[in-house]
Amino acid sequence: MKKFFCLLFFVFAMNFTFASALFDNVTVITKSIDGAEKKSVRILKKQPDGAYRFRIPIKDLTRDILHIDIIGDFAKAKVGEDGYFVMPPNSIGSFVHESGIYHQRRMGLPIFGMKNPRATWVAIVKGLRFEFEGRVEVENGNYVQFPRFLIKDIEFAPYEDLIVDFYELKGDNANYCGMGKAYRKYQLDRGEVKPIKERIKTSPSLKFTTESIFMRIKHGTKRPDKNYPTQTLENEPFIPTAMDFDGFMKKMQEIYDRGMRKVEMCFVGWNIGGFDGRFPDLFPPEPKYGGEAKMKEAIAMGKRLGFQMTNHVCNTDFYRVAKRFDEYAISKMINGNMRPYAFMSGGRAYNPCFQVVCDRYVDEDYEGLNKLGFTCGTQHIDVTSAIMPYTCHDPRHPCNRKQTADYQNKIGEKCRKYFGGFSSEAGYDHVAKTLDYVLYTNTFFRRKDKGWRVNHLLDDRTIPLWQIIYHGIILSNSDWDTVDFYRPLKNIPECTVWRRLQFWEYGGRPSFYWYNGKYMDEVQKIYERYQPMIYLQYEFMDFHGEIAPQVFVTRYSDGSEVITNYTKQQFSYKGEVVPAEDFKLFKNKK
Repeated sequence: MKKFFCLLFFVFAMNFTFASALFDNVTVITKSIDGAEKKSVRILKKQPDGAYRFRIPIKDLTRDILHIDIIGDFAKAKVGEDGYFVMPPNSIGSFVHESGIYHQRRMGLPIFGMKNPRATWVAIVKGLRFEFEGRVEVENGNYVQFPRFLIKDIEFAPYEDLIVDFYELKGDNANYCGMGKAYRKYQLDRGEVKPIKERIKTSPSLKFTTESIFMRIKHGTKRPDKNYPTQTLENEPFIPTAMDFDGFMKKMQEIYDRGMRKVEMCFVGWNIGGFDGRFPDLFPPEPKYGGEAKMKEAIAMGKRLGFQMTNHVCNTDFYRVAKRFDEYAISKMINGNMRPYAFMSGGRAYNPCFQVVCDRYVDEDYEGLNKLGFTCGTQHIDVTSAIMPYTCHDPRHPCNRKQTADYQNKIGEKCRKYFGGFSSEAGYDHVAKTLDYVLYTNTFFRRKDKGWRVNHLLDDRTIPLWQIIYHGIILSNSDWDTVDFYRPLKNIPECTVWRRLQFWEYGGRPSFYWYNGKYMDEVQKIYERYQPMIYLQYEFMDFHGEIAPQVFVTRYSDGSEVITNYTKQQFSYKGEVVPAEDFKLFKNKK
């Protein structure tokens, strides 16, 4: 017996040593601008919180470097092995491909991870988080996952040390839930974010937002002519009216009469020139919709009904047709040219520098919005949390990506000061410290089913990684296609069930985006079904997993569970029935 225990201890010690040895070092591949490559092995340094740290100080990030790859043996797998890789915001991929490359520059969360038969880990990029891309490469069935730091593309001199912390996850945390919780802990421990439970103590506006549905109504959008990329007041396209301010008031009254009380109403495209029509100009409200007097009347009415009133603006597209357009304000590329953006409703758009937006435009805008009556709600700024911060090389207001992010957070702080809250389009968490709600965290299924995701063919499906991190901290809707999830998609009708169920599975806040305000019956049903779910918005999402084929459990920090059944048969759970293609809430009975 004594020999048996000695042997058991020896086996355990060997396994522990093997697992730990995996994280002793990494291979670093440095490629220079001239094409030369250099490989070296670097020792990882154990940190007090258990992380294995890789660091390159600023002084060693010389301007002749093109990029740096950091590859650990723990980050490798073979086709057919159990496990998966995870990429932000919500993607997971099994080891089923013989070849392929998944490269993602849009790392809205600075994390990635893998579970394989040898280890489970998550990496958190803590230095130069805006300057890397996540990569998964497969050759002859051999997988490797690693960050590639794009040193040349920083465009400025490196501004901080390159730091990546690798966390080994064990036991019940050896899964994608553990990856999300590790990053959540990091964000909370350093004070970058605070739970909604804590923040509502000093923010009645946030409490209302947390318990409300989000109703966006678009008033009208110009149809621009690409033959005239630069709009003027003389050639500006006709501005149609999808819903005027009188129609907005009628819809609010109908919402109220149907018994819906906790509603945050958002004017979209209300500004002069309509949706994305003449930014940075906002005022006066578009006369074709009723102008300033009618908009003030609508805002006042909404407040009387007990709604929170907010509106949609955008800080990333400036147009020459605007009276306040100034080339000084536009972000300059490294070659000195103005940074072009998309061709949109106002014609050719340009990206402004956020330093100038923050210092020159925002206070004037927000004071004007206060005068209209917007004083309590989550001010919605489009795009900010949907793109990586960009650079500005204007010598009068230069910004690297980190400085741009800092100015975006300063604008978020001003939103809270003037209105009470800040919402934006997507889940890029460089503004997590000031963000209260995101319209969607993912755009997975629409792109995949339409074949748009050419660099993402190695992943399988979505998981609520973003929600595991931020549910209970930032309100969210899970996907672009779970906005108005009751409506079938014309091009991919097979996603109708997925859209409806994933919303509840991922703990969403009901969000609607109307052009004409139809579908009120569907909205009322969703509102009523949401009421018993609201308390979950104050809880962390602690576990998610598949408990039977196409049946998932989402478990919250108070012990409550949501079972989501995508199958065409009913499912039994804890003595109760979850209907086919539906979900059921199981409250914690303690």
